[in-house]
Order: sequence, then C-alpha cells, then structure tokens
Amino acid sequence: MSKNNYIETSNFEFKNNRYYCLDCDLSFRKKRSIPAHKTLHDPQNEFLNKYIKHSLDDIEYVNGTPKVVYVCWFGGYKKNCPLMSWNRFCAFKSIVENISVPVILITYCNYKSFEKKDYPINKSFEYLSGVHKSDYFRVYMLKHYGGGYHDIKWRNDSWEDEWDKDNWSNDENIWMYGRREKNKNAIGYPPGKKYIQEEYKKLITMCFIICKKNTVFTNELLQNIENILDEKYDKLLINPGINSAGYYFENPFDIVKENSYPLRWLEILGEIFHPLMFKYNKHIKFGLKDAIAKKRYK
Repeated sequence: MSKNNYIETSNFEFKNNRYYCLDCDLSFRKKRSIPAHKTLHDPQNEFLNKYIKHSLDDIEYVNGTPKVVYVCWFGGYKKNCPLMSWNRFCAFKSIVENISVPVILITYCNYKSFEKKDYPINKSFEYLSGVHKSDYFRVYMLKHYGGGYHDIKWRNDSWEDEWDKDNWSNDENIWMYGRREKNKNAIGYPPGKKYIQEEYKKLITMCFIICKKNTVFTNELLQNIENILDEKYDKLLINPGINSAGYYFENPFDIVKENSYPLRWLEILGEIFHPLMFKYNKHIKFGLKDAIAKKRYK
C-alpha cells in the first residue's frame, strides 16, 4: 500500500489486505468502514459498561429462577472489554432496548465475579477462543444461577412475560424453555451421532434459552464440557485460542489438525447439548420468542 493511501491515524494498520484497529483488534476489508468504527470507541465503551454487572443484586426471581438475560462477549484475546463491530453493537443495543428484562453482559471484566467457590472456573478457560469462552460461560451461568441467555443477535420484541408464561417455571418437570430448532442442519452432534439431526423438532437452541439452575440437564452439560477441557488442557497451553486459531466454523465436524487449536467449532457446546436435550426432551417447553432472523449481526 502506498504511503499516500495509508490510514491517516496511528490507530489503524493495513496488512493481509485488511485494515486493523490497534485499539480493539477488529478488522475491515474496506477502508470506508473505518470512519464509522472510529466513532464507536468512547460511546460504545460507555454503553457496554452499563451492563457489565458483578452480581444478581436487585434481580427479580420467578419461582426461583432469576428474571435476567446473560449475554457473553469475549471478542479479542484477553482484552478487558473488546469493542464490537458496528453491526454486533447495534444488535446488542436492540436486545437491551427491546427485551424488557435486565441484561448482564459477561466479559473479561466481570466473569470472575460469578465464580462459585465450590465450583471453580475450568483452568482451560483462559486459553479458549472467544467463541468457546462464551460457550463455556453461558452454561456455567445457567447451571449455577439459572436465568436467560441470548446470543448477540437482533431482537425487536419482549421477553417480559416469558418467565410466567403458562406458569412453566413453577412446573418441576420443565427444566428449560426455548425456541424450537428450525431444521436439521442447525443440530450439532458428536462423531457417530448424526442421527440426532433427524430429531430437530424435539429440540431447542442454546442461542436463546431460559433455564432453571442445577437441573440434571445443566449439571450433565457443564460436566461434559469440563471433562473435554480437562482432557485438552495440555494442548490448549501450547495452542491457545488466539484470534487466528480455533474458529473451524466452515468445517465444524472435521478432525482438527495436529499442533493447532485442539477444539472443534461445536465440540464444547453443540455436540453436547443437542444429544442431552434429546435425552431429556420431555423436560423442554417450546415457544420462547425468537430473535430477528436474517439480519446481519457480525
């Protein structure tokens, strides 16, 4: 790139045909994306910090389940609160402005505030990719605290009445409430269990869900994740999930290569929770309001 075309600020650099923000590690294919991004930093930090809570103080409980929605954001690698892309930030704003339920944003700044003394966060956590940190910690929160979880995706309607709907939270046979999966391609499965995909109508997504705490489902789900992370700990030490590694999104079921980030894309969530939901599908309530489909959030 010629000197005349170089970014007119020291906070960006151009390499590998992308523009990189040195403040937050986000990158862009097109130079015209930069001016909008430059306006994000201070306002975005100010907005996000409003939702980085350190406890469930002042949260209402409905039949023992906190009326709160957790959103996890571990973008970047070991940054306190990495900034989001503009689309993702707007999607997050749409959640907090429309869901009508308190939102707690879980980041590097506050996740340890929710650690249970008798159940420490897995030692592999700090070496996971940002996506896998979110996979792990949503389950950690739902198991130990209960409540709602929402991916950072666009929303335009409320969950205000979802904890009370049909009095499900008072039914001891219902452990989780969610949105039914829409097609078999949305179903994760471990090697050898592809048949689970055919059962998609009996399953719900973990992208938007409300769970009671300490159910058999959440206990088994977190324990299975812990077992995998314990097994992969030594490999994660050597090949941690930095930005350039571990996001095998396009080939989620491929065996990972030697001397690389050792976890498949779905290995510590999708491959586990769908088979468990099939096992415990009699304890699912369907009908939780969906996010907005087909609107770009990345």
